[in-house]
Amino acid sequence: MKILLLFRPHFIINIIYIPDNQLYCAFLQTLYFRPYLVLLLKNILYFCALNVIILNMRRSISFTILFFMMLSVLVSCYQSHKRELDLAYTLAESKPDSALAFLNRINQGKLSDKDMAKYALIYYMAQDKSGLDVDNDSLIRIAYDWYGDHQADSLYASSLYYMGKYFLLNDSMEQAKACLEKSYSISDSLHNMNLKCLALDKLIEVEEQLAPYKALNYAKALVKMYESMPNVSIYNKVAAHLRLGENFGFVDSLKQALEEEKKAYKLAMHAGDNSLLSYVSQGLANVFEKNGEEDSCLIYARQAYVLNGTDRFSCQLMLASAYITVDSIKQAFAILKQTTPKTAEDHYSVFYTRSQAAMKAQDYKSAKAFSDSACCYLQEMYRTASKAKISYYTSFLKKESERARIQGKAEMQRWVFGLTVLLCLIIILFVLYAYWAYRKLSLARIAHEQEIFTQKQQMMEKLHQEELSHRDVQLSVMRTYLLKKIEVVEKLNSSVPNESKHIVLSDNDWTELEVFLDSVEDLFVSRLKKEHPNLSNADVRLMMLLRLKLSQKTLASIYCVSEKAIKQKLFLYKDKVGIKNEHFSLRNYIENF
Repeated sequence: MKILLLFRPHFIINIIYIPDNQLYCAFLQTLYFRPYLVLLLKNILYFCALNVIILNMRRSISFTILFFMMLSVLVSCYQSHKRELDLAYTLAESKPDSALAFLNRINQGKLSDKDMAKYALIYYMAQDKSGLDVDNDSLIRIAYDWYGDHQADSLYASSLYYMGKYFLLNDSMEQAKACLEKSYSISDSLHNMNLKCLALDKLIEVEEQLAPYKALNYAKALVKMYESMPNVSIYNKVAAHLRLGENFGFVDSLKQALEEEKKAYKLAMHAGDNSLLSYVSQGLANVFEKNGEEDSCLIYARQAYVLNGTDRFSCQLMLASAYITVDSIKQAFAILKQTTPKTAEDHYSVFYTRSQAAMKAQDYKSAKAFSDSACCYLQEMYRTASKAKISYYTSFLKKESERARIQGKAEMQRWVFGLTVLLCLIIILFVLYAYWAYRKLSLARIAHEQEIFTQKQQMMEKLHQEELSHRDVQLSVMRTYLLKKIEVVEKLNSSVPNESKHIVLSDNDWTELEVFLDSVEDLFVSRLKKEHPNLSNADVRLMMLLRLKLSQKTLASIYCVSEKAIKQKLFLYKDKVGIKNEHFSLRNYIENF
């Protein structure tokens, strides 16, 4: 455990806790649908129902699948934002500047209400951890309002703490007290000791102005808490003793205040931190001054001035005041000349200290001039504070009015959402019923169409068989015709012993044969010529004879060659028609063409 102390004048200490375990796994949050998503869902369901009505169920189902794909993309986007917020939450504890830079890269418009509340809380937390006193409630109000409606969330206590701190910065003490007390109680029940200590520390600041003795008791409790907690940094203990010493001073118990300041001084010496030791020395000097121990006051004021390297202004004022108490007026003025006031409050402190030094030196004219200057800056401070208060309360009233309007609108949206959900359920039921009715009608229609199709298939099959039978008869007739013609020629040749056997087919025969094959064999000749344009008329006629399944002996008679020559010729024709398989003959190719 480590804390950082941000030093400011007037004993105001901001304690920043950094947990030991920097890395942790955050719970993924459930997707919170916004109204536009509900509208999108309604429109998509309406479109699906319309498609069902027009009997286009395939398109409806496709569109529904597309919708769920879009929804999955949206879910993944939201999950991505949650991981980014979890990382920023981790960085806010240890590296607030990095967390702020990281948060600035997140698109707020894509966040749900829950994630936006977490974003606002982390952003305000990071600003606080960076040492900024944020007096604008635009961010923390978002977180406070949302977590106020979701008090079971573990971040509710944190939103109460930061809202209470905001009220404290704007002097709204009663509101700050209510928030911080509730944050303290919830963090105690959650065993969140870090947040419990933070809430108690701010409660002390509130009660210092409302009930000093109650603040003193709170400060004692804070010291005991740090003493009882294991692994507590020495910085925490120093801060607690300083807070307790401060509250003893508020009830005029200067002796006890001095004791607590000395305890803090010993712890600071042990820590070896010059900035911390300088700040504690200022506290000791202030207590010694109130106790009338001028020499001790000067010693510790000078020590704080020497050690301090960050907050020179407060050290200079303290040292100048110590010089005034020991009547070292020249040294006091010399220190005051070195000051570089930036705000109206700083200028007031410088002129007030100068007037005190002039009064001590009995230079009443200069004292009056310094007092007048101090009064001018004091009036400016009051004017600025008054304007800020008026602006704050005006803004607060406007925001409360706007909040009431938004709540009314949100209530109306909830009613609309409920009605939309009901409408969606009705549409879904209608879609399911329409789909069931359509499915029933479709099945009946499909069965009827299947029956008709079966009957048509049977009829077509019967016609096809008849056609095949008829074609076989025609082929047989043509084959018989050719064989008879061959037989006649052979008989004629046998009567003339010196003449070779030769069957002559006229052009009319070839034409008749071609017409026959195109009509019976599904345009065989035409298809053959188209598929193999490189074939000559003689080649085509040979293929026609092969289609008729004539034997090689018959082919030899027609072409007046030997059967061996016919066989060689058929082998050579394989290359012409592109047959590469040696086991696949030309006759097989033609018969199956």
